[in-house]
Amino acid sequence: MNLAVGIIGGGAVGLASALHLARAGVSDVTVLEAEHVASGSSGLSAGIVETQYVEPLDIELRVASMRFFIELERDHGLDIVHNGYLRLAHSEDAGAAFVQSAELQRELGVADARVLSPEAIRRLAPDMRTDDVVAGLFGGHDGYLDGHTYCALLGDLASDLGVRVLTRHRIRAATVDSSGRHVLSTTRGEFEFDHVVVAAGAWSARVAEILGVEMPLLPQRHQAVVVHLPRALDYVMPSVMDYTPRSGVKGLFFRHEREDQLLAGLHSEEALGELVDPDRYARSADLEFLETVAELLSVRLPTLEDASLAHGWAGLYPVSPDGVPQVGPAPGSETIFLAGGAGGSGIQLSPVMGALLADWVVHGEPRAVPGAIALAPDRESLRTPPRPSAEGDLDPPAAAAVD
Repeated sequence: MNLAVGIIGGGAVGLASALHLARAGVSDVTVLEAEHVASGSSGLSAGIVETQYVEPLDIELRVASMRFFIELERDHGLDIVHNGYLRLAHSEDAGAAFVQSAELQRELGVADARVLSPEAIRRLAPDMRTDDVVAGLFGGHDGYLDGHTYCALLGDLASDLGVRVLTRHRIRAATVDSSGRHVLSTTRGEFEFDHVVVAAGAWSARVAEILGVEMPLLPQRHQAVVVHLPRALDYVMPSVMDYTPRSGVKGLFFRHEREDQLLAGLHSEEALGELVDPDRYARSADLEFLETVAELLSVRLPTLEDASLAHGWAGLYPVSPDGVPQVGPAPGSETIFLAGGAGGSGIQLSPVMGALLADWVVHGEPRAVPGAIALAPDRESLRTPPRPSAEGDLDPPAAAAVD
């Protein structure tokens, strides 16, 4: 296809979009990255990839992504640590939703998705407290990867298909010429494109504004920390998520890092985090965050309560106001496309977001996943601002995630 497409953003979503566009036959694709590949959220991510969700569309999107990750692992040597993924339920209703999720996943080809009893959870992870748990949704083949490695591989594969990946090209201004082409001015020159894709993570709203369109986005600061265990585990800790999507509270997550180390943090996919300027936010972990994580870990892993927290860091979740990713044409434009707002799921959703973005550019509609029209940026729910808490902020107590 004789079409020039410029993608702004060299993270997981932007690079996956470039690769899928090139695979779809778009002959001229250029990625413009302000810093270096994976310099934003993609390089700070915990890198968890899994399919253990409860809403059908959430599951279908992640199953499509997992097929892509498995392809990269099989054909291109992408290193995925398959430690498994476990989502915890604390109510009978949540447990029933887990049963439905496992059934749908199996229909979609995820053979090892299953619901575990509290006793089965203890056999899987003997140090886990389960007396307050009704069930666990478990995928044994799920795992995690390194964001930098993944993005570098995407860049290499895209480059092999003729995509230009240009770093240190920060967007300064944008105009439209008399022929309707977009002229982008960067710190290293000007470029002309027929179509432009905004995939700049937490900076996407600013980039969209430069292009003259709107992308509602909430840059949230989230933190993670390395946990040193008091003893080496004689089993591999799965990635554990004590959070139910759209529950309205943050939840503890932790995963295997080494036999004597975990990676831990607090997760949400809603507008619950601290809103920050993506160019000016504290990169180190807060004492309050560390204390909360330590407390929640001692509750969930009581036999490892002597664990110590090492270095922590902060990154950004680019969250849509309604908590749902945005993929498709920008409202009011036929040549500017948005791909972002996936929050803390940017790595795991990047393959399917890239595929859907390519569908929109090439076919004018999403085809990779049935029902993905729900991600279109013209939906009304993106124009409804999040409701602040009683204290006037967007950050309710994380401890509420654990009874």
